[in-house]
Amino acid sequence: MTIVAEKPIKPFVRPEGHDCHVSSGIHDCLTFGTGELSDSGFWENPCYECAREHERQFPECGPCWPHTPEQLKEMGFES
Repeated sequence: MTIVAEKPIKPFVRPEGHDCHVSSGIHDCLTFGTGELSDSGFWENPCYECAREHERQFPECGPCWPHTPEQLKEMGFES
């Protein structure tokens, strides 16, 4: 099977000095961090900087975890 992308896929450029990983969480959002990855897709050491940078580079993907307080409020979670 051959998969053909309609547009070239641009790579995610991590913030300088970051070697974080990305996964998908059970909440259908991307998660960024290092360390152990839980069965639910959340990292032991979350990375806010990589999550925000991915949102800046790929706004079409939506919010990434770890979420900001503002994002949590928009999602219906009060802090």
